[in-house]
Amino acid sequence: MDELYGKLYEALGRLKRLRISDLFPEMTKTDCMTLLAIDHFNKEKDDGVLTVSELAEKIHMKPSAVSRTLKGLDDRGLIERTVNRADRRNTYVTVSEKGHEEWKRMEAQGLAFAQAVFSRMSAEDVEHLISYVNRFASVAEEEIARIVSERAAAKTSSHVTAQEGTGPDETE
Repeated sequence: MDELYGKLYEALGRLKRLRISDLFPEMTKTDCMTLLAIDHFNKEKDDGVLTVSELAEKIHMKPSAVSRTLKGLDDRGLIERTVNRADRRNTYVTVSEKGHEEWKRMEAQGLAFAQAVFSRMSAEDVEHLISYVNRFASVAEEEIARIVSERAAAKTSSHVTAQEGTGPDETE
């Protein structure tokens, strides 16, 4: 089993090391993820406006890092920022028309890449790959949930025992 784990770890590592970003040299991974997040979360919101602080929270980035990324996107005309007139502390951010066009271009380029890769594999192999990856992810999610649950139960149990004065930290 250790040998299989090693082979799987190496295969996953090779996937992770692929330099997909080389296909899009004009935009960093952070730029791409931020642009996608802005579009997604604006569509998700009832009022359709996302503040910079909401964006930072949703993508789990420090506000200063988000601001730097937004500046670069804004400088290239890919986003628009608007200050809230009622509360000048809030700035709204949306994807500009140019940003949508750039995203569509990159999406088409990414699709062409995927099609080129898949064309070198049989449809059956691709279907098996999808099935195996999904099965692996499901089993891994279940195992993580089991471990987290066991840890929480053990922590609760040891906390209760210590409060009762019967825990291992008790000195005589």
